[in-house]
Amino acid sequence: MESHMRTLDKANSCLDAGEFSGARELFSGIACNSSAAPAVRSQACVGYVRSLIGLGEYDEASGVIEKVLAGQERRVHSDCFPSILHERARLAALMGDRHQAVSYFREELLRLSSSMPHYFERLAENYIQQGMVFLELGDRKECDIYWRLARDYADTGKSDKAFAGVLTLKGVCLTEDGAFEEAFDVLCRARDLYASLGFSHASASVEARIANTRRRTGDRTHG
Repeated sequence: MESHMRTLDKANSCLDAGEFSGARELFSGIACNSSAAPAVRSQACVGYVRSLIGLGEYDEASGVIEKVLAGQERRVHSDCFPSILHERARLAALMGDRHQAVSYFREELLRLSSSMPHYFERLAENYIQQGMVFLELGDRKECDIYWRLARDYADTGKSDKAFAGVLTLKGVCLTEDGAFEEAFDVLCRARDLYASLGFSHASASVEARIANTRRRTGDRTHG
């Protein structure tokens, strides 16, 4: 059990660093190992899906997700269904099916229970994702509602990771508003917070948003 947990921690570290191929291999090994505890195999299956999404293997990720939700994947405990639903929603958003993504995120909320680990953080992350989707849909009113919900639950759960996500969403909103200086400051805070927590892939993603803000600042200057 301890060995499997160490491997799971290593796989999650690879995932956080954006080393998706290595993470996929490690997660796959745990998920297929019958000697691993059911809860560990379930977490590995979720991590495997996240790795596939990170690699852009959307069809394979979708296939695993649908097998789990149809009950065909016996290695996954029902407590992991909200996490699988979260990944299905993220996948839908990445593939441009934003309305379906919102539906899936809301389905995740119905399956979450306050008895689950990191409950408030998971609520915050759900609301951050929904806020991003509504921003992409051009519905700023809904985006702002979910940003405030995410901020409140990140504070309640005292989650630095969720707070970094809240900052990211706020920074993207400010960029869309043309408030580039403020957006730059907020996004830099998000990037540095992710980096300090060891989430180097998320930090790099925010760095790309910072670069976009810089470009838009230059466009306005030369416009």
